[in-house]
Amino acid sequence: MKRIVLMLVALAGYALAQSELTSLAYEHNYELKALEAEVSALEKEVDISKIWENPMLSLGVNDIFLNEPLTRNKEMQNEAISLSQTIPTGGKLDIKASIAMQDVAIKKLELRAKKLEMQQEIGVLEQNYIRINQDLALVAKYEKILEDLKNAHLSYNTTAAHYVDTLNNTILQKNLAIEKKTLLRDKASIERKLESIIVAPVPEMSGHEGLLPYTLSDEEKLLEKTPKIQIQTLQSAKELLNLRYEKANKTPDVTVTLGYNRRQGRDDYAFLGVSVPLPIYGKENASIQKATLTHFASEQSVLNTHKQLLFELKDELLNKELQYDKLSLAKEVLHENEKMYEVLQSTALSQNDALLSLLNVLTQMLEAQKQINAYRFAYNESIIKIYTLLGEPL
Repeated sequence: MKRIVLMLVALAGYALAQSELTSLAYEHNYELKALEAEVSALEKEVDISKIWENPMLSLGVNDIFLNEPLTRNKEMQNEAISLSQTIPTGGKLDIKASIAMQDVAIKKLELRAKKLEMQQEIGVLEQNYIRINQDLALVAKYEKILEDLKNAHLSYNTTAAHYVDTLNNTILQKNLAIEKKTLLRDKASIERKLESIIVAPVPEMSGHEGLLPYTLSDEEKLLEKTPKIQIQTLQSAKELLNLRYEKANKTPDVTVTLGYNRRQGRDDYAFLGVSVPLPIYGKENASIQKATLTHFASEQSVLNTHKQLLFELKDELLNKELQYDKLSLAKEVLHENEKMYEVLQSTALSQNDALLSLLNVLTQMLEAQKQINAYRFAYNESIIKIYTLLGEPL
């Protein structure tokens, strides 16, 4: 499998929209291809909606005897030909064309929303991949520290008490080995997930530490332009057009028929007819009532969607601040443990209990650094979600 090195810059200048994985997904993902084809199909529907119904051609004979089936009166043959055309009235075709254009606009917004969701999913997976690589580097770093400590401790003193400390060291090493296997499994799982999204071989990824930049302001105002709200707004406008169309249906279409009748032994004649449906059963009024209720429901959907997205936005903004605070606290904890580690290093090999204390501090340092990686990932994930929620490119 061809491997391509992908650098994910997480500092200023990081742009998820330019991610190679995102580009591959836009090019190969089957769901996006289906939506793009649906957009093209709906664009054709706009043209179709402007076309009149085909005329109706009728051919017939009026001289077949009932008492002698399929036998015609040769002396008084009567053949007729007619052409009928339904003429739409009340601006129905214009309304149908407007509805079709609304469908195109809605589907394009659905495509944009799907791309944003895919961009978010890929971005979160990339950030998780970075976190796993950082944790793997930590595990490797602490495995070496523990191995060096064990070797130094055994060469310094081989008493039973020191052997117990060495045993504790070995247990920590085994725990790190298990954690390493878990991280490698998670890393492989992310690669498989990405492959299912981009429908292509997954590039090899490596990334730099850092927090994603956040440059947004007036988030609630930006929320008005998010694709999900725009879709509901266009859907409501479409239902209003449907209501106009049902009202226009109260003006019946007119069917004009033009024909010619040839009669054997008698004069031929032409005929002209005009027909309209009679709205006597109240179907049109019922359709108008239904369209009115559907339009009202669509208006409520706009309000409901806005309310839900506003809640998600506020919740994610709070979560972003929370993760940043947790990250700051974890850095402080790491700093304090690093100072304690420096103090204990001088006595770790000479005092019986000092190595155990040193191992405890090492464990706390490892956990603090893992928490820093986890909180950094959670913070970046929150930023990606906010940008996607607002329909903003990263």
